[in-house]
Amino acid sequence: MTGLKEYEVKKAGYKVNVEEKVEGVRPYFVTAVVKNVDFDDPLIRSIIQMQEKLHVTHGRRRRKVAIGLHNLEPVEFPVTYTTKPPEFRFRPLGERFEKNLTQILTEMHAGKEYAWILEGFKEYPMIIDSKGMVLSMPPIINGEHTRIDEATRDIFIDVTGTDLKAINEVLNIITTTFADRGAEVYAVENSYPNGEVLRTPNLEPWEMELDNSYVNKTLGMDLTQEETARYLSMMGYDAEPSGVLRVKVPSYRTDIMHPMDLVEDVAIAYGYDNFVPEIPEIASEAGEDPLEVFSRGLRNFLVGFGLIEVVTFMMSNPDKLFHRMGLPEEPIAETENPKMEGYTCLRNRLLPSLMEVLSTNKHHPHPQNIYEVDDVILLDPTTETGAKTARRLAVALCHARANFSEIKAVMKSILENLEVEAEIEAGGLDCFIGGRRYVAKTGGKSLCWAGELKPEVLEGWELEMPVAALEMDVDRLFSLTR
Repeated sequence: MTGLKEYEVKKAGYKVNVEEKVEGVRPYFVTAVVKNVDFDDPLIRSIIQMQEKLHVTHGRRRRKVAIGLHNLEPVEFPVTYTTKPPEFRFRPLGERFEKNLTQILTEMHAGKEYAWILEGFKEYPMIIDSKGMVLSMPPIINGEHTRIDEATRDIFIDVTGTDLKAINEVLNIITTTFADRGAEVYAVENSYPNGEVLRTPNLEPWEMELDNSYVNKTLGMDLTQEETARYLSMMGYDAEPSGVLRVKVPSYRTDIMHPMDLVEDVAIAYGYDNFVPEIPEIASEAGEDPLEVFSRGLRNFLVGFGLIEVVTFMMSNPDKLFHRMGLPEEPIAETENPKMEGYTCLRNRLLPSLMEVLSTNKHHPHPQNIYEVDDVILLDPTTETGAKTARRLAVALCHARANFSEIKAVMKSILENLEVEAEIEAGGLDCFIGGRRYVAKTGGKSLCWAGELKPEVLEGWELEMPVAALEMDVDRLFSLTR
């Protein structure tokens, strides 16, 4: 099927009241009803997985957006979004008995994981139906009485949050996912304390203009408006050629923020394999970048030590780069409007990325000896962008007998094979144990930092095995071998 898919939102008189008490806690609330869902175990698992991914991305770990899915059958409207004091009790999902809100936040796994979102509030958000049954304590946990199982056919969806645009986008994604599986979507009227009534979900497409010359200039092609419109249709849009292309964007495409996003979809529909590479007419020496050749040689050499190569993300966050590593904070390149709390800046070291890999794989057998040769970003006011790319090598040895001598032997082997002489001095990064750390220097400049990681650093990454590690400046190493 090509072209824009239209979604029908039926009326059924469902109503929700948002009380004034939630304004200072978690102010926004939108809802929808979907019926005739053909549930089975794989679909339930798929929906839960999608729900959790939306919590992490759009929801910023539920702080900005939290989703609740409920069996519609026992719910009596109107539903009320309100707050309740800590001593209020209800039966949380998966529990046999009622608990008060304090117990939920301090004793239950979900409560302990997300209690930080509600920290400092005297009352907590609560969704209750007209007979007093608790549907949910957002963003913590749902109630047991509206549990969804394979017998469920009709669902009440709630989305709470601190950003009205974000919660509407998430609601559209959830409802259209069910609609694509044949479910019927019904509107709900959400009445706010200021008298405003939001009828949700709004699944109407929105419009963006796209200049066809911009498409051709970006892709290096010569597409007509009709051809561009056809490729957009293949990606689920409607596009009318009239001077500029008027593109209707589906309500669930929350990732479309700029005409470039539409150009990317045109390229996908055209097929990346169908683009013919052209060598630009510039005077340059042909061949692979010498630094890349050198880096590949390093990677091949390190495999000979029995190390496993990992490839990690350039994006990180200050908690991983500094706090868990036991290092003082430094100026770094941060993103202005990050979508995820886990990725808010560009890394300035490789070692935290390796520690994250070890932490994620701690339940697998040891030894786990890994390395990475990749880039970091360092601030540099002398450059046009205020930052520069630097190539680094990091090695982490994680097993019961990992120690200073072992990682030092790895470093010396690398230097000796490259015929680089360095002076080894005590000191280096604060993440390493005093007396079991060193820095290798050439010409008075640091080339490598290594040692055994402190117990508090291991604890920060929830590691039980010792770790000995190093990080080396590949750019400097490369310059010394030329």
